[in-house]
Amino acid sequence: MKTRTIILIGVLVREVFSFWTGHPFDFELWVRTGYWTIHGMSPYGVLPAVPGLSFASIYSPQGQSTIGYFPLWPLITGAMYFVYAVSGIHQPLLYYFLLKQPVIIGDILLAFAIYVYVRKLNPSAANWALMFWCFSPLAIILSGVWGMFDSLAMLFVLCAVISQGSTVRSLSGGIGTLVKSIPVIYSIPLALSGRAKVRSLAIVIATPLLLSLAILLALGWPIPLTIKTLESTVPKGGESLSLWDAVFFLKSIGALPSTYVPPAFVGYVWIPAVLLFTYVAYRRFDFGTNYGLVQSLLLVSLAFLIFRVQVNEQYSTYALSLGVIDVAVWSRKRRWLVLGILIVALTFLVINNPLLIPFTSPVYANAPVLEAQVIAMFNIQRFAAKFILSAVFTSLNVTYIVAILRRKPGLGPSQPKG
Repeated sequence: MKTRTIILIGVLVREVFSFWTGHPFDFELWVRTGYWTIHGMSPYGVLPAVPGLSFASIYSPQGQSTIGYFPLWPLITGAMYFVYAVSGIHQPLLYYFLLKQPVIIGDILLAFAIYVYVRKLNPSAANWALMFWCFSPLAIILSGVWGMFDSLAMLFVLCAVISQGSTVRSLSGGIGTLVKSIPVIYSIPLALSGRAKVRSLAIVIATPLLLSLAILLALGWPIPLTIKTLESTVPKGGESLSLWDAVFFLKSIGALPSTYVPPAFVGYVWIPAVLLFTYVAYRRFDFGTNYGLVQSLLLVSLAFLIFRVQVNEQYSTYALSLGVIDVAVWSRKRRWLVLGILIVALTFLVINNPLLIPFTSPVYANAPVLEAQVIAMFNIQRFAAKFILSAVFTSLNVTYIVAILRRKPGLGPSQPKG
């Protein structure tokens, strides 16, 4: 298939779902964020429902309708509402369609960035890598159905990897963090991959902070509340693709009290783990080559997925996008690991969001009722299946780390051996 045909099909498949599906928590939050941002309300506070546009009201004190990201995403959702408002077409499905566009565009551009990088190092595998991402059911659901924008953040990370200059690489990496904070785990490898290491590290860290501060000051959004909201996401827990999901399984069978909460420090374990594996990657690969940088970023991603308390399905985007490059360019034998991670994350998503019923909420008002009925029928089995999947997911991540560290360094970037 031609490159443009692959991309066109990838776009069309996502757009088919774009206007009538959405996650009843996250996408509903984008609906509220866009509206209230344009109407002068800070997104860093509880956002009320939007008359005529909101489609879900499932929030609780444990999961309030407030944004937990740097202020760029509220501006993007606000821009989409502005386009909707000036269109003069008062149809909620149009607003939902517009909100999906930055997400879908980001996902397709990420696929193209993967293609460009692979084509540079191993042209024969470039179309395979592009097809893998464009036709991935997980990527399609996360962008076209769920409306989650991790691909947009990872796009800037890939742009940083593709870039040659240290300044451009650091700026791009910093913007990736500004889009969504998770790419901060790549700051050190990206900054130390060039010559001006200290300056690059300052740029990659300062970019999201200074741009966020500028937005907050310009719009008058409360800085202390913003900092508090962002801090709360660092140790955040919940049902997870990591082994910490065992807590919820044990609660479901009565082995742990329903009120049990893990010690607070557990939520911060991922930070020293990521730093440790960053150091290991530096000693092993030095960040200075194509191979070394990609392997280092992949190693850090896998460590994050293992040690983070709450690993949502969309977090697999970071490891999978790098894994596709790894398989296409250097390590064909690892294809089963990438496919395994994708399949497990996809299966977890379908079970965690029973049969994808919640995603029909924008057009099916009884979706929460039907979802609750399905969960009630298979509640214990559902928790057991999720626990097994989280164990397999963690095992695959650990196996991938071992495979990376066992591989002999020194292979040139154009040697796709495996």
